[in-house]
Amino acid sequence: MKLAKKRKIRSWLIILFLASFSILLSKIPPFSTFYISPLIIAVVVGAILGNISYKNVLMLRRSHVLAVSTKQILRLGIILFGFKLSIADISQVGIVGIFLSFFIVFSTFFIGYYLGQKIGLDRKSAALISSGSSICGAAAVLAAGSVIKAKSDQIAIAVSTVVVFGTIGMFVYPLIFGSQILAFSELKMGFFTGASLHEVAHVVGAGSAIGEVAQANAVIIKMLRVLMLAPFLIVLSSLNLEVSNGKKLLNIRASFPYFALWFLFAVSFNSIGILSDFLLDIIYFIDILLLTIAMSALGVTIRKDVLKNAGKKPFVLAFILFVWLFLSAFCLVKFLV
Repeated sequence: MKLAKKRKIRSWLIILFLASFSILLSKIPPFSTFYISPLIIAVVVGAILGNISYKNVLMLRRSHVLAVSTKQILRLGIILFGFKLSIADISQVGIVGIFLSFFIVFSTFFIGYYLGQKIGLDRKSAALISSGSSICGAAAVLAAGSVIKAKSDQIAIAVSTVVVFGTIGMFVYPLIFGSQILAFSELKMGFFTGASLHEVAHVVGAGSAIGEVAQANAVIIKMLRVLMLAPFLIVLSSLNLEVSNGKKLLNIRASFPYFALWFLFAVSFNSIGILSDFLLDIIYFIDILLLTIAMSALGVTIRKDVLKNAGKKPFVLAFILFVWLFLSAFCLVKFLV
């Protein structure tokens, strides 16, 4: 028991060190010169540790620190991020934002589910990879996996594809915006980022590197996609991917992303305008720390051996969906926003 407690304390110290180190790096040149977000730095720092020190990665996994960081801490960070926004900000995305989120989620899933089987993947793997790409990354993969009773290795591979392509997008999108290849304003780039990136963490990381307006709109669009998880699970169950004792396996209550509702509550509370600037500054600091911790843990999970053993087909499908997300989001934002 004492040994387990010591491992957990050591694991938390490692994650906190990675996060603090990333924040510190973001404050000094050349990172500060190019406004590189601590969230993006944290992914790189975490990935370096994950690939050079398997012993520490194993300890982080066994202590459940990685799981807590990429789930509970990330979600708390997203909830606190709501204090940076107001109802007026959300109203800016309007019907266009809702339609954009709906179209991206369901078109991406059905395209991936169909093409995945065409390239030789089993139905469950195709469904898992498509779920992660279309909604909210690893969280959607886990929720879908509980519905269709997927195997642990199928879930792990699907999560890996999400982490890889979402992380690529997180690094590339700020560069695309800076080069003005798409000729998008910061507002449009926010819509585009929120509509096309995988994880909430990826959206937050890319958005923070682009700018405040982009980050705010990106998170709003992404949260609309996250809220699509409940109706999506109903659709997923209707595909009859797995039946047990004649009953479809569905647990909406357990899988529903309640943190998205708390995010909306934080936005609503902030809209009242009763919080002082001092208190908001404290909330913002805690928020950045929590999100950087989550991104550090996300980086640690990017291991080259896991990616190597997965084979090509899952990543072929994930790449196709990555391209689809990019092109469809670009067209919709270009002509609707």
